[in-house]
Amino acid sequence: MVFTVYLTNGVERRKHQRVKTQNLISHFAFDETGKLASEGLGRAVDISKGGMLLETPYPIETGNLSLMAVDLENNLFEIKGKLVYTKKTSTGMYLSGIEFVGNNRQVANFIIKLVKEYKYQKSNLYIRWNKQKPLPIISKSQRQSV
Repeated sequence: MVFTVYLTNGVERRKHQRVKTQNLISHFAFDETGKLASEGLGRAVDISKGGMLLETPYPIETGNLSLMAVDLENNLFEIKGKLVYTKKTSTGMYLSGIEFVGNNRQVANFIIKLVKEYKYQKSNLYIRWNKQKPLPIISKSQRQSV
């Protein structure tokens, strides 16, 4: 799979390369006692091996997060994260830097599913814009037989 990587302000200072995305992400924030502090929906602006940048209409104010999305077959997938920072933008939205918490396999699986879903949605938007038929969703069994 090929990912498109971009540089922020022309200079990349991060450990891991970023991949642009626009996936919807459900997030649940827990306080230090494990009690649910907030929940909501945001948009993943970019993602990397280390974490993601999440855009929300309100600040995320606590550190321990559960991030969830839905794949092409409507299966829910999840990764744990830790809030690194939140900042308000000039448009009134909030950007939150989130570090993934989990082993390399869990992180890789989450990223792959998220990027596949984004690429599928993006190609179908292009197809619908140009009045073509959408691409079929290929099930796991169909992928394994190919």
